[in-house]
Amino acid sequence: MNKTITFLLLFLSGVTLMAQSTGDKGAKAQRAQWITHPQFEEGENQWFQLIGTHELKKKPKKAIAKIAADSKYWLWINGELAVFEGQLKRGPNSNDTYYDEIDLSKWLKKGKNTIAVQLWYYGRSGFSHNNSGKAGFFFDCQVGEEKIITDASWKIKRDKAYQRVEKDEPNYRLSERQVKFVATEAIEGWNKTGFDCSGWSCAEAVGVEGCAPWNYLHKRIIPFWKDHGKTVIKASRVGNRVRMKLPYNMQFHFYLKVKAPAGKNIVVTTDNYYTINGGKIIRGEYVTKEGVQEYEHLPWMSGHEVYFDVEDGVEVMEVGYRETGYDSEFDGVLKYDDKDLMVLLEKAKRTLYVTMRDNYMDCPDRERAQWWGDLVLEMEESFYAMDADALPLARKAIYELVDWQNDKGVLHSPIPGNYPKELPQQMLASVGWFGFRHFVQYTGDLELYKKVYPHVKRYLSLWTVGEDGTVPFKKGGWNWSDWGKQIDKNLLEQVWYYLALKGYAEMAEYMNEPAVHKDALDKMMRIKKRLNTVFWTKEGYRSPGYKDEIDDRGNGLAVVAGIADKSKYPVLKDLLFNIRHASPYMEKYVDEALFMMGESELALRRIKERYKMMIDDETTTLWEIFAKKNSLNHAWSGGPLSLMYKYIAGIQPTKPGFEEFAVFPDVAGKDNVECSFSSVKGNINMTYEKEESSVKFTIEVPKGAAAIIRIPLSSEHLRLKGKGKADLLADRTDLSYKYYRLSSGNWLISHN
Repeated sequence: MNKTITFLLLFLSGVTLMAQSTGDKGAKAQRAQWITHPQFEEGENQWFQLIGTHELKKKPKKAIAKIAADSKYWLWINGELAVFEGQLKRGPNSNDTYYDEIDLSKWLKKGKNTIAVQLWYYGRSGFSHNNSGKAGFFFDCQVGEEKIITDASWKIKRDKAYQRVEKDEPNYRLSERQVKFVATEAIEGWNKTGFDCSGWSCAEAVGVEGCAPWNYLHKRIIPFWKDHGKTVIKASRVGNRVRMKLPYNMQFHFYLKVKAPAGKNIVVTTDNYYTINGGKIIRGEYVTKEGVQEYEHLPWMSGHEVYFDVEDGVEVMEVGYRETGYDSEFDGVLKYDDKDLMVLLEKAKRTLYVTMRDNYMDCPDRERAQWWGDLVLEMEESFYAMDADALPLARKAIYELVDWQNDKGVLHSPIPGNYPKELPQQMLASVGWFGFRHFVQYTGDLELYKKVYPHVKRYLSLWTVGEDGTVPFKKGGWNWSDWGKQIDKNLLEQVWYYLALKGYAEMAEYMNEPAVHKDALDKMMRIKKRLNTVFWTKEGYRSPGYKDEIDDRGNGLAVVAGIADKSKYPVLKDLLFNIRHASPYMEKYVDEALFMMGESELALRRIKERYKMMIDDETTTLWEIFAKKNSLNHAWSGGPLSLMYKYIAGIQPTKPGFEEFAVFPDVAGKDNVECSFSSVKGNINMTYEKEESSVKFTIEVPKGAAAIIRIPLSSEHLRLKGKGKADLLADRTDLSYKYYRLSSGNWLISHN
């Protein structure tokens, strides 16, 4: 009898598990299932509609849902839009998937609830997405003691209105495809309450959380997109083209209202449509039905202008756009009496924002790829220009970089995606002084070192340093240092490795590994000695065997790294102002070197001269290359943004998390500067005014922080007014300045 009962219990348990794993048609499961279309076949650019219903005994006060999809979803509850473009592109690592967490209590009600989902499956990897090979949707919502879950009782239908465009597909870097919406195939009201979906297929339940091919779920740590709302604007029409000018370069979804017969085609492109090497980017198409109709495009595009090319017989009644983007606000302000630099600053801010979404990206048009060389620059800019909501995007990028480390210990980018090649110099930049260390310095998140340290240790073990300081050149998967010519790649690699060791030494010290810390410092000493003997010439740093004109990039980086001492500054000053091989990517480091050498006026002259075409152009964002409008919004061009805050305003942290920060303004011949931004300690505000021989400036030092100021030794009648404590730092004088440490509070400093 007992054996019979045991067998029966095991049998029933097996039936339950079978229902959960195989998804019998219409079966209610005990746990949430990944669901897909029962006739799913692998292929690109597929769209599906899903509907699930659930009875609730009362309206919930809280309903936390765990939602995942491959690849994107839009979700309605009881006919109301609850999520506009949910789900991050796949890739916390090479196997797993992200999930969204959201409280849906606002939309749920007592009684029958209908959940409708529009699912878009990319069907291919790109430079920012890792394809799983199967469209899927997962929904697990705890409502009190009840659960609303995806299972085989959900209904699913292939959405025939969304179709592929058979020509001009985007280049291989993009996982997104061109999307055409055929209005005659659309089902009206499918996402509204009361729609009859009884004729749809029952979903196939693939398996519970953790099943292949989506594997483990990782919580999304960045916010949902900010929706700025739909804007309808007046547009101009010339012939068969309607032109909609946007207020600035943005991420958007276009809207149109037309009157037309059925079957008329409307092609929608932007000023970003063609890029270098003939690579196409995202566009949209709409095929009309009979009569007056409205349409809003779900995939996002970007650009300054939108072009609607319509066939004869189409009356365009309205056009518009919905701007969406990363949910972070500009809160950094810098005012400086130089019109060109202020134009450049605003363009750099706009460029930064348009390259933030699922991940930091190089550009929103050609690639949407998280190249870490670009990201190092973007991350630093966001510390000054954006509020704290931008920080998780950098943290996500750091986690992804180390969690994609391959079995051999190699780090590579862009990730997530299908580009496994190592760019050694970008990887050194990412793990080093301006990458991981910069994130910790600006955020105070020292715990991050525990996450990244073993990965950095493993990666740097792939490099060797000779007793004489020789660092053998490592080509990696792509031997790339910068765009342009006259690139002294070997010099750059030596200095990038030095900077990586500099950041690594700090990590090792925090991780209490004194032997590793000492080894890193010893290697740095040997590399520095070799560079200052073997590489140094009367015209600057040059690697043995490099025959072209001397390179500004490596020489600038040597100054920034602290390899070049002040005795070399006279030679380097002329070199770094007059030699101009760097692309906008490496330009930031050359300009920063001039600032660090005390040559701020030369630095600003070089910046304005190099960026002149972009400053004068009507575009609101910065380009990939100085003199060629190919990619109109490229992340790496914004380096001057952070330099203005760090050197003109003179504010940068000297201890992690702005526990202590420097305020060394250098107005470079101008009369004043104003600066404010939010640090992790709180708001930092400063004003600086220079009148003939006197100087007056104010500083707001947040609670829990301290500011270091410097006063010229030649100054007289110094006045420090504030309610806090001001200490002269006797051990921190030099030939030009004396230094004071100011506690938190508001300070007025004047001297002449």
